Amino acid sequence: MRWFSGISEGINTLKLKGGVFVVYIEGEDAKSQQLTALIESDAVAELNSDTFIAIKIKAESRSHEQFIELFQQTPVPSIYFIEKGGKPLKIVTEAPDATSLSTDIAEVLRLAGISASTSTSAATADLISNEQTASARNVVCENGVCTIKRDPPSDDPTSEGDRLAAEEKIERAKKLLEAKRLEKEKKEQEEERQRELERRRTGQEAQKMKKWQEDQELKQLKEEREKEKREEKEARDRVRAQIEQDKAERVAKFKPPAASTPTLSEASQPVAGPSTSRANSNTARLQFKLPDGSSKTQDFPSSDKLLSVLNFVKANFNLASKKFTLSTTFPRRQFSESDQSQTLAELQLTPNAVILVLPLSGGVVSTNQGVGGVSGFVWSLLTPLLGILNFIKAFLGFGTVGHVSGDQPGSSGGSSSNRSNSVVQVSSKYDLENRLKSAGSKLVVIDFFATWCGPCKMIAPELERMARDFPNVVFLKVDVDQNGDVSRSYGVSAMPTFVFLKNRREVSRLQGADSYSLRSTIQRYR
Repeated sequence: MRWFSGISEGINTLKLKGGVFVVYIEGEDAKSQQLTALIESDAVAELNSDTFIAIKIKAESRSHEQFIELFQQTPVPSIYFIEKGGKPLKIVTEAPDATSLSTDIAEVLRLAGISASTSTSAATADLISNEQTASARNVVCENGVCTIKRDPPSDDPTSEGDRLAAEEKIERAKKLLEAKRLEKEKKEQEEERQRELERRRTGQEAQKMKKWQEDQELKQLKEEREKEKREEKEARDRVRAQIEQDKAERVAKFKPPAASTPTLSEASQPVAGPSTSRANSNTARLQFKLPDGSSKTQDFPSSDKLLSVLNFVKANFNLASKKFTLSTTFPRRQFSESDQSQTLAELQLTPNAVILVLPLSGGVVSTNQGVGGVSGFVWSLLTPLLGILNFIKAFLGFGTVGHVSGDQPGSSGGSSSNRSNSVVQVSSKYDLENRLKSAGSKLVVIDFFATWCGPCKMIAPELERMARDFPNVVFLKVDVDQNGDVSRSYGVSAMPTFVFLKNRREVSRLQGADSYSLRSTIQRYR
């Protein structure tokens, strides 16, 4: 390949002789080396003709920078075929073989309007000269006769060996490609098998986790049932103990005086045992007997003063008369203002006692006693019996423990709006959501109960009464056996459980049938 030394020299030659200006931009990569070898080879003889004026420019050189100013995009490597007017006829960026490059050169000649025969005249002349020279070497003249000496046919096994080697390479390449294809298929099959195993393993683990969760739920439910049974048994035992205590109090109250005289052996026994038990008790369980015959039991610390009990009665029992007094049934004792500063332990009201709430009329206890105190005697006789009867009915689910809120039967206190409110049982999670939305900013009390739960039956009448007392509070109840998804979403594990919501946000939670704590919490957040 004949190269001109610079762009200026090539342009001057182009102006004088005409033809096609060839600019080859050479890089340092393997692609550039391949294209350079192809251009320099004898297979592309067209570039050696006078038609082409070729220069070589190194990439990133000063000449390359000048060339970039004329042509903005100059890929490396590339061959620019430029006509005399300066317009690129064709840009060749890659040529896999000499045939492809010769085709591109022929297209350039066609675009430039130059005949291919003209461009190849010099090459043809060289070829004829070479043939003549070769023929001259093979002519032998002897004895006045000249003969052409023909070279014997070559039996060189090199070309045959090269052909066989090429076929072997092709066959080996085919085998390698087939082996790679088989290896790829095998790898894909192995990956698919691993994915299937992973999917099965994941499914088995999910089933194990689900079974474990079900076992845990069954275990938790079993523990809750056992706990409820224990609580029911304890509640029954307390009822029996209360009945026995009331029975003993009635027997002792109406027992003839002669029978109450202790014998000599009884008198010799120590009598400090009960008082010591009362003094050592830290809790005083007081049962309040109201004038209408109902009752309410509440625990107080033994260190609390009687004034605290009096304030509790005022806050939780809406009595018909604002003036009342407290007294005990046995021994018969009416507490005065001087007793209000004494503790429950000092008043011997521990561990348990029965407190009568008696209304005052004009500063005097109103018992409506006639001549001889017959009505007072009858009332004192019937009050414990009515209280025990109401307590048993409430425990069995046929009645109420008592009017804790102080509402008397037939009393005119409270408007009709107070009695329109009631406890509504939720049928589903969707129903609960709708009721919470309609409640707005009101306080919502949700009672999680079960039909087999004894304390739930005891607190149910109290909850209905609170619904009437607090008309601006929404009272709902959820059966945990019918709506397990709702109870689980609120994390309920014991019955009864009361959840207090305001603006759909939990503000408090109570467990157990404690109406005093329930009412206090409602008054706090309503």
